[in-house]
Amino acid sequence: MQAAGMALVLVLSCWLGTTVPAYAQPFNNLQDEVRIWPTNNSTLLVDQRFDLRVESTFPAESGQEPTLTSLRINGVDFTNTFREGINEQLQLPGGELEIGKPTNAGLFGQTLRNYSFENPGTYTVEATVNIGGRSVFARNTYKVQRFQRSGNLSRIIFYVGDGVGVPLRTAARIMEYGVKDGQPAGYMQIEQMPELGLMSTHSLDSIIPDSANTAAAWASGVKTINNAMNAVPDNTPSNPFDNPRVETLPQYMKRKFNWGIGLVTTAFTTDATPGSFGTNIVNRGQNPAIAQSYFDFFSDDGYVLPATGYKGWKDLAQPVDVILGPGARNYVPQSRREEFRDTASRPDGKDLTEVASELGYSIVKDLNQMNSAPNNRPILGLFLGDFRQGSALGASNIPSELDLLISRGLAKIEGRGANELNPPIPSEFASIPTLAEMHQKAIAVLDQLHPEGWILLVESSQSDKLAHPLDTDRTIYEVLALDKAVKGGREYAQRSGNTLLIVTSDHAQGQTIGGTVDSVGIREGRIDLRDAMRSFGGAGFTNYVDADRNGFPDDATPSRKLAIGVSARPVFRTDFLTDDINRAPAVGGDGTQVNPARDPDGLLLTADLQRATTVANHTADDVAIAAEGPGSTLFNGTIDNIQVFQRMAAAISGVRDRNALSQLLTETRPDPQRPQRPVRPEPPVRPVRPFR
Repeated sequence: MQAAGMALVLVLSCWLGTTVPAYAQPFNNLQDEVRIWPTNNSTLLVDQRFDLRVESTFPAESGQEPTLTSLRINGVDFTNTFREGINEQLQLPGGELEIGKPTNAGLFGQTLRNYSFENPGTYTVEATVNIGGRSVFARNTYKVQRFQRSGNLSRIIFYVGDGVGVPLRTAARIMEYGVKDGQPAGYMQIEQMPELGLMSTHSLDSIIPDSANTAAAWASGVKTINNAMNAVPDNTPSNPFDNPRVETLPQYMKRKFNWGIGLVTTAFTTDATPGSFGTNIVNRGQNPAIAQSYFDFFSDDGYVLPATGYKGWKDLAQPVDVILGPGARNYVPQSRREEFRDTASRPDGKDLTEVASELGYSIVKDLNQMNSAPNNRPILGLFLGDFRQGSALGASNIPSELDLLISRGLAKIEGRGANELNPPIPSEFASIPTLAEMHQKAIAVLDQLHPEGWILLVESSQSDKLAHPLDTDRTIYEVLALDKAVKGGREYAQRSGNTLLIVTSDHAQGQTIGGTVDSVGIREGRIDLRDAMRSFGGAGFTNYVDADRNGFPDDATPSRKLAIGVSARPVFRTDFLTDDINRAPAVGGDGTQVNPARDPDGLLLTADLQRATTVANHTADDVAIAAEGPGSTLFNGTIDNIQVFQRMAAAISGVRDRNALSQLLTETRPDPQRPQRPVRPEPPVRPVRPFR
């Protein structure tokens, strides 16, 4: 098929995760009257599970219920086999949910859960649906990549600088190392990695991606729409849980080889990037359900994510061993809000920390508890967010690296420490672990729990979440926070010899380095803000200082600092200096209404985005991808983000030369297999301790 249809989809805010319905959007690649899922032209792995769905996208005008006339795979009639599988699923409790039956009788839709292709080759899937007496045809083609564990690679650490385009990498290098004799005076860890490529980031429905579909492309190798994570749209838009799903590489490796799965992030742990490595859902805004799925916990006992109707999802899901980040609101009931300084909680009133504890997880809430937790148990960390009133990050996201440094006495803003800022930085921030600290704990736990192998996702999310409200100084500190984590990863990989490191971004934002500003002159009022940014020869050089050599400038606002320009933005004011707190640029749901609490005397910069957009947005720019370790040479050149999945799998299969990638694919056209009902091995027994 050329993919299909005008569909009901859920379009979510890329930044806040709020839900905005959009009806019948004519997205590119989604316009056919009948469509087959997964997405056309996907490359899957041998035995990688996916939901095979055939559906119509326009209700039959005659009132006659549409029917599947024929389904063929590589010319072999698969119709009866498909129907038998559908009938088996219909016998399950909630069977109509299992098959994804549309509520509109004029639509056809059936999903065969957890199917897979057992042999490498090319598979053409052809479907014919009778709609009102008309035969409507669709065709999809899939490549199936050979997979066989070979070689010494048994650990993958996947680092994501969310929203980090090339200009932010350059800005971070200048901020930390400066320029001497016209050359960089030093290079970041991510720049010292031996392999470097460029990666395109488009989604199935837009040239501008969000963080969900991009991370899903890495994790499962299948393109989907913005805001979807390893699931694709269907014609039952009122239910975000029943969409066709695709198994991720972490799930695949855990199912087949007992590899561990780890998620480390400074965003709430159910956010788009970690979620795409840990779950399979079309709507990134379903955070309480995502949290449940991390524990492979489906329950009809009043929980958001029920068991009835979702056996196929439960069979696909794999428990995550390490979950470290903020966002307790998606795990705890209202009675525990104040404990995490939050204003939100699970809508079902359930406490997932109790579930996790019964499953043997250590539950930790601060740096000391995290460091003290044993390494031979899975771990759930729920840390404080930026709970300050007016913070653009909010209580479900870890405070910026700059604010964490200031809380520990390791950085300042214009010479002012934590208690001298307005508002002051709370003392509780000093007990929140940094990205690098969470990353080291995750490695220690995964090494003990899964010596046979593991995949760890490490996301510096605030480089995106602070870029949205145009807090450019804090954004650059987030790139340095990622670099500090990568430093620890490179040291670990050097010792282990069996670890592949990948560093990339899900997408870019619109920053560029415009020049420098004289911050002292601005503060003293000697410089008109319209003339503040110096460019060309007048820019000179910055004078950031890192006296303690901890990887971060000691003061975010030296006398000569970087000035960052931003496109794809709302209206905002700036004085080019580092704000005491990150605040939203625009207010009132109107991107032309400036926030009066932010830099009220600053230079007014007009918007270049539509009125409804109140934050800076993503761009379609290619992003850098760096790699080191076994298989790292596979990531050179210009690639698309779905090829990252294919090449990680190739690296695990022992491929070390890009020229050998073609050997994993074949033009043979194997016969399809009958669907096998999944048999899952019993998980190892974990010691259980009471929740404290």
